[in-house]
Amino acid sequence: MSLLYVKSYSYQIKSELPQITTQLKIHRNSQIIEECPKNQNVNEKLKGDKRISYILGIFKTFNKSFLVLVEECTKVATIKEQIIYQIDQVSYYAIEDQNIQNKDILESLGNQKKLLQQGFYFSINGDITLARHFNKFENSFVWNQKLLSGFRENKISSSWQLPMIQGYVEQIESYIDKQLVTVVLISRRSRFMGGTRYYSRGINDDGHVANFIETEQILIKGEIIISFVAIRGSVPIFWNQDGVSSIKLTRSKELTQAAFVKHFNLLRRYGQIYCVNLMQNNRQIEQLLTENFYYQYQQSQLDHVKYQQIDFHAHIKNGKSTGLNSYIQQFKNTLEQYSQYYEKDHQIINQQKGVFRINCLDCLDRTNLFMSKLFLFSLNLSLKDKRLQLNYIDNDGILNQFDESNKKLLHDLIIKYKNMWANNGDQLSFLYSGSGSTISEMAREGKRGFMGMLKDGYNNIERFYNRQFEDDTKQNTINQLLIGSDANTHFDKWIIEQEKQYCVNHEISVLLVTWNVGGNHPITTDFSNNILNLQENKLSNPDIIVFGLQEIVDLNPQNIVIMSNEKTILLWNNLFQQNLEKLESYAKIAESDLVGLYISIFVKTSQISRVTKIETDVVKTGLRGTLGNKGSVLVKFKFDDSLIGFNCCHMTSGNKKNQYRLQDIEEIHSKAFLNSKYKTNLNNLDYSFFFGDMNFRIDLSYQDTVDKIKSYQSYISKDQNHPQAKQILNYLINQDQLIKSKAQNQNLQYYQEGVIDFLPTYKYDKNSQIYDTSKKQRTPSWCDRILARHKEGTKLEQKFYKRNECLDSDHRPVSSYYVIDIKKIDKDKLNQVKAQYCLSKMQQSKQNQQISNEQTKPQQQQQQEQYFDQGKQDENSQFIIQQQSDYQIIGQQQQQQQKEINDQTQQNQDYSLQTILTKNQPDQITKEQLQ
Repeated sequence: MSLLYVKSYSYQIKSELPQITTQLKIHRNSQIIEECPKNQNVNEKLKGDKRISYILGIFKTFNKSFLVLVEECTKVATIKEQIIYQIDQVSYYAIEDQNIQNKDILESLGNQKKLLQQGFYFSINGDITLARHFNKFENSFVWNQKLLSGFRENKISSSWQLPMIQGYVEQIESYIDKQLVTVVLISRRSRFMGGTRYYSRGINDDGHVANFIETEQILIKGEIIISFVAIRGSVPIFWNQDGVSSIKLTRSKELTQAAFVKHFNLLRRYGQIYCVNLMQNNRQIEQLLTENFYYQYQQSQLDHVKYQQIDFHAHIKNGKSTGLNSYIQQFKNTLEQYSQYYEKDHQIINQQKGVFRINCLDCLDRTNLFMSKLFLFSLNLSLKDKRLQLNYIDNDGILNQFDESNKKLLHDLIIKYKNMWANNGDQLSFLYSGSGSTISEMAREGKRGFMGMLKDGYNNIERFYNRQFEDDTKQNTINQLLIGSDANTHFDKWIIEQEKQYCVNHEISVLLVTWNVGGNHPITTDFSNNILNLQENKLSNPDIIVFGLQEIVDLNPQNIVIMSNEKTILLWNNLFQQNLEKLESYAKIAESDLVGLYISIFVKTSQISRVTKIETDVVKTGLRGTLGNKGSVLVKFKFDDSLIGFNCCHMTSGNKKNQYRLQDIEEIHSKAFLNSKYKTNLNNLDYSFFFGDMNFRIDLSYQDTVDKIKSYQSYISKDQNHPQAKQILNYLINQDQLIKSKAQNQNLQYYQEGVIDFLPTYKYDKNSQIYDTSKKQRTPSWCDRILARHKEGTKLEQKFYKRNECLDSDHRPVSSYYVIDIKKIDKDKLNQVKAQYCLSKMQQSKQNQQISNEQTKPQQQQQQEQYFDQGKQDENSQFIIQQQSDYQIIGQQQQQQQKEINDQTQQNQDYSLQTILTKNQPDQITKEQLQ
């Protein structure tokens, strides 16, 4: 039987490893990975090898799985025996089907490749995620954590799971007093809240902040290693930014406290924390963040945290940063108190006891420059302590040297140091904003001149461009890498089917209110007798109360363009708070607004701790999605472990514009939470509520409808249950555009609506019970609706659906009360279920292997030599990844050609990847060098 090697993959790892005597088998169909003793009889003499350097893990997209392989890398730093490499080029090896033609898959792989070839690093013989003074694995910096999930689930040994970081690494060398000094800079960017600038801001419920970066500076002289660490990260409160000047706090101060404390508890591993806030005092948006940061700092009373604000821009004069030097010098005592990691002859002499936490708005330009000075000051202290001299022995002198623009006056180490930190700033800025630092010239040259300002202007333009056109794609790509792109794998589906084994359900209640207030401020300020009156239904105070308002401001051109609604929102919020205080203690957890649309969500204070992962979004549908006069405001969150979403809309008006309304619904559902950091949209929520002024009309004339309503009112005045009254109401309901469209619409058909037993809610003469008497004579209609949908297996019970009699607007408020089941996951039981799945699949695989071996044993014995010489197909179609004792990595793909013996046989494929490590250590591996 003749065979053809279609491709050969050969790995050349550039560092030594302890001998590994296991091999991995990846089952093509189930994706189960097995670790087993290595096969001694592997053919190592393959031709046409294509060498690679590293296995990042397995990437899944559109239900296809790919090994992610590093083809080319560059050595960028050496710390004693440990070597650090930068990833230059990656490739993807399809596990199942090599002939991938799907455009979506190819686009996904292309975006991933572009992402991974900028700012990622790994080390074969050391943990690159750990600063020197840590000896415990830190997974927050492991950007291939998701790629390695299959390895962890199948209990594969850690030697197969090498971490990759995102950030920056550089090494410089110089001689001081004829002694070689090496400085290595490593910036490790956290994968939590990883993403682009405008999609990743503030803090999350777990205490992680956006753009959190740990920077370590390592000084090496002979057998001495000195390490100094500082950190940066977004202001640790809940906030987001839609544009250059628009910043909004997305949680109240009370709801921020728990996450704020969690954040600084996460940082306890560093010891003492000294926060330095570099934001401006006279810039409103930064002042808002500063005030709330300081408020949380004071309220938390954490004994290991200190706080200081330094207005960075106030101390920059004539393009130079000398005004910051006095602050750096003031930190001398704190630096000495926090100390540094000190190692000599492989013995740890001292540990660092605290870190500085630096931030500005983005934690990029200002933060990087300030940190470069702080680290230089610390470096000089280290050099002085080791009696090495830079000719600028006093600390004032070292900082002045940083600001010196005449390079002839600078020591070689200082020149290289400034460039290294400028490179660090450019790289970290590129990863977060898509462009280089706007003030890197100040670090490189000591001041910012005219050309530097031009470059900075260009970088600002590039950031704006990326925000408008590139960030969406990049954020989605990052989400795929960090979270994964296939939620509906066989494993995930199986886990969901077993929910009853690891979940406990609890009932909670939800009250929804929708009201188009017609641009009016409320005349009736007491809602206890109408909207919030639950006594007549004998219901308890709801756990969640949602207010959805439309037209809180007039939808005139000025308001639509300028979107000035802050004062009105404050007025309504105060009104909600005053009324809720009469019921029970509630706290606002989230809000979202768009011109006249506003949603505000309150939760019982006693239940606040059960709410996490809050996200908001807006979708504009006015003027083809460009204006906010129509659209939707949305909020979703986790209550325990159930996902709940609220979608408050205002759709196109007009009796004859039903098709436009259906288009609005399609647009809202396709765009909402498109860039969710938690990768959930309206389609995968446990409970989704869709409500607002939907503007659906009754397909009858004004006069016919009014006449029917008058007849209904006449009957109902005699008997509340009069059969003729019900008949008239049902007739009107059957003419409702929403009811008529629901069955055929792909979005509406999944929603449920309660029984409508109330009169149309629109349009009334203001402050009256009389339907529209104006010249336009708009047909009375049920414009204001509340719909709900829930996943199969969950419970949703509607207790009432009614209109409320508030006369302040031409619409009547509509409210609905639901009882839903909330699930709580028992993590120990969930882990047992996952282990059960993996065990069953491995047992099934072994059984299949035994059956296959029994069937093919005679043939294998006869052709064993031919098998290893010619690369015979593996009977179970598995990847085989093997690390052998000579440390040379070889990977091969084998494919059996179509062949006719007597009858034409079906073409078979075998993919085997044999992986072994080598002792070669070239600085760079390229295709040409390895041919």
